[in-house]
Amino acid sequence: MTPTPAEHQPPDRAPLTIQLDAESPPAAGRPRWLPDMARRETAASARVPNAAAAFGRLTPASTPEAGPLALPVGTVVPYDMALDRELRQFSQDAYGFAQLDLLFTRTPFEPLAVTVEQAREISRPELITDAVRATSATGPVGYIYGCTSGSFVRGLHGERRLIEAMTRAGAEAAATARFAVDAAGGYDTPAQPELPPPFAVTTSGALLEAAQRLGVTRIAAATPYDEAIGALFGRFFAEAGIELVHTANLGRSGRIWTVPWDETCELVRRADHPEAEAVLVACTNLPTYEILDQLEQDLGKPVLSANQATVCSALRRAGRQYTGPGATLRSTFGAPSTPAHLTSQEAV
Repeated sequence: MTPTPAEHQPPDRAPLTIQLDAESPPAAGRPRWLPDMARRETAASARVPNAAAAFGRLTPASTPEAGPLALPVGTVVPYDMALDRELRQFSQDAYGFAQLDLLFTRTPFEPLAVTVEQAREISRPELITDAVRATSATGPVGYIYGCTSGSFVRGLHGERRLIEAMTRAGAEAAATARFAVDAAGGYDTPAQPELPPPFAVTTSGALLEAAQRLGVTRIAAATPYDEAIGALFGRFFAEAGIELVHTANLGRSGRIWTVPWDETCELVRRADHPEAEAVLVACTNLPTYEILDQLEQDLGKPVLSANQATVCSALRRAGRQYTGPGATLRSTFGAPSTPAHLTSQEAV
């Protein structure tokens, strides 16, 4: 017998509701930060009731002076990077629109565990410049090297070498690609003006920049690494005059992206120290987007994560505003710098 339409209907169920009362304890087994996430989503919905209301409206990150909403940024990550989505989340504006068009490419595969050896291998300057060239044809306004250990393993000098190599390779490759297209003469559009030099950002450089802008001189570090890599993280900051007073490591040799939020929260709390003015969370493969606000509230001090600082630094150099998790960076980097995609005359 063919079922009637009524037989297809699901049984009556109570409507699903989310308790947003701050005084109510979370349900058993439910991470305590999830009610806060729901509250933020509700507040965002109140600001922009529906997507149609947002279209045609200038957002804080989309002004006539700032140009297109999403600016292309070449993004080099290690072969085992699994959190592309989190970097994109951190780049969203207050309305949820992408401010950066992250053009991802990866370093070549290496059958290595997460060790000092791996960090050195995935950060060889010639390897990174080849990866930068792979994303340069569209003329990105800047480039990101999204790896914490790879950008601190050779110290402060090694990080600066990476910045210089990325900037030079990106500018040269983009100019070569542009010349080839213009010389072919097969397009109706006029030849494009020469691009300004692209910016370059590394994850460790971004974390250091954030700490320096906050005036921090003593930090604690939460890392998924072993002790050998964690020690090099401290040495990198010591070279810049910032003391690492305490470290907590997970000792992971791989699959860092699978670490659950509650384990990361516990790691950060173990890393904290009364003398630390801020806690830095290393590794772009360690998820932090959903927990930063709660951690800052719990610890009463800045908690800066690798992906957060990386994107925040890139947004600032692109002339955009950081609006993601973490009240400290939202307030510190609230005013973007001169947009990298505009010349000095256009930015006036």
